[in-house]
Amino acid sequence: MLNGQIAHSYLENSCTLLIPRPPAANQLLKSSQPAAAAAASSAVEEHGHGAGSGVAGAEALHVDRIRNCDIFVDAHDLYFYADVKLYKFHSRRTFDLRELKTLLIKYNTTENHYQICLRCLPLTAAAQEGSGGERGGGGTGDAPKAKSGRKDYIATFLHLPTLADATRAHLPDKEPLVQEWKLKRITDQCQLQLDGHERTYKLTNNFSYGYASKYSGPLDTSELDRATCRVSEPHRMSPIQRRQERVVDEMKRFSREQYKMNFVELQVPSGHQNPLRYKPKIYETSMTQEQAHLLHNISREQAREQQPYDILRQNEIDCGLISILLAICYDVRTTNNEATCESGWTRSILCPLYCYFEQFDNYRDVLVAFLRRMITYPLYRNFELGRQCVRDAIEVLKGGRNWLINQLLLTHQQFSSGEPSRDSFNTFYLEDYIRYVTSPSACSDEHLRLLARNLKNVLMDVNKQHLGLGVTEIETELIKELMQEMRIEAGSDGSSPQQQGHGDDELDLDNDTSGQEDETTTDDDSVITDSFDSMDMDMRLIENEIAYEDDEEDEEDDDEDEDGDGADDDDDESSSSTTTSSEAEGNSVIEQCSNSETAASISTSTK
Repeated sequence: MLNGQIAHSYLENSCTLLIPRPPAANQLLKSSQPAAAAAASSAVEEHGHGAGSGVAGAEALHVDRIRNCDIFVDAHDLYFYADVKLYKFHSRRTFDLRELKTLLIKYNTTENHYQICLRCLPLTAAAQEGSGGERGGGGTGDAPKAKSGRKDYIATFLHLPTLADATRAHLPDKEPLVQEWKLKRITDQCQLQLDGHERTYKLTNNFSYGYASKYSGPLDTSELDRATCRVSEPHRMSPIQRRQERVVDEMKRFSREQYKMNFVELQVPSGHQNPLRYKPKIYETSMTQEQAHLLHNISREQAREQQPYDILRQNEIDCGLISILLAICYDVRTTNNEATCESGWTRSILCPLYCYFEQFDNYRDVLVAFLRRMITYPLYRNFELGRQCVRDAIEVLKGGRNWLINQLLLTHQQFSSGEPSRDSFNTFYLEDYIRYVTSPSACSDEHLRLLARNLKNVLMDVNKQHLGLGVTEIETELIKELMQEMRIEAGSDGSSPQQQGHGDDELDLDNDTSGQEDETTTDDDSVITDSFDSMDMDMRLIENEIAYEDDEEDEEDDDEDEDGDGADDDDDESSSSTTTSSEAEGNSVIEQCSNSETAASISTSTK
């Protein structure tokens, strides 16, 4: 999609735009009489193609090309797509769109340009002072700062440009950020007027699509995968409208929670390798017999369909090749170069060429579109993974032509044999790109290396803010949530020792009380223990006394033996007396027990 410049001028509360009509690739002869061209165009509309034969048909086709436009506008921006070229305009004044019902577009066939006049809101004094610095011209601008005479003299003496001149030459105004999905399409409200004639015409929609925009007309819907392809009638939608549809769909399908999950860590199933650690082997490739046969059939049509590429279309072709390659690199990295049943879907959903028949004119838009879709649709949605896929594509462009051809053939097989069939993608894109890559004259190794260098330079400038999905804000929000969880866990860990300390104190108190209870409850035990100890001491003393008495008795017996037998009689009497006394005490105890038992039996009987 080519871009063009718009000349403009402001007069009071109106803005006049002059838009040149782009030349056609196969431009027919122009009409010397615009009225005849208009009549021929109306004849074609009323009577069909048969009425516009010969020169009249050519003139009608010429007028149809003039009418083939698509217009989008918002408060400060206007996008005008004329046949094959997009014109962008950013106004420093605010357009008055409140009462815009019909917009008249005048076309001058002599100068070949469109003229549009838009109303603007009144400019206040405060806005008038600071409006000169914006892009679009038409204002006086901010006055440059005053310079000393010495600097002016040196610049004049050395024939050097002044600071203001150098700034204007080398530092152009920064391009404003336009949210294209907010632009309002007003094509149906526009009327075209040729050279001031009273008759007006509605704008038509008949745009090209496919490889190098060489296809036109309706698609065969039976071969179209509606689950993947979001645009079923690309010839009725301009490239800017297709891009707008894509951006809106991505914003609707983007999942914040899914991105948060993959931002912290890729949700890799068990048994699978982490895609970030995979190293593609682009220099080790082999072609199967089936792929070789397919390549032969596709290349055989090259001699018949090969034609010189338009210089204006070359950039579109290269951008499309990079978009296809990025989708392939993602599938190879996430599947470890082992194609699965989902590989066809992955390679198609990540490429806007297949889904929206989109046309790119710069590498930055290609990268941004790929990264947006990569964090929206597939399984692994990680920004760094997308950048790694871009690096893989750069390595392929440096020296992996054979690997690229093999992967294009594999993609062709997946699209043609998959269910649902995506063979329409092969027809409008892949077969042409296979012929393009396999042709050394059309796509040389040096040209591929040039694409790799350009892509590497663009990768350094693309960041998360360019995606327009609020990724930076989502990551900041996630980091805050993780920090909050860490604070909560740290707080719970900090409070648990205190609680544990309180628990220990309670345990100590319990131990103290239990000790007190032991002391109170074991008083009887201690008394009993003391009594047993005293009884042991008494028994020991008694034994010692007995042993001492026995020794004395032995000595006395010896003495008595020496003295005579008189003492034996005395001993016998003493021993008998002691035995009788002990027996009497035992009998008294028995009598007491028997008496108590009889008393107890008597009491029970009386009861």
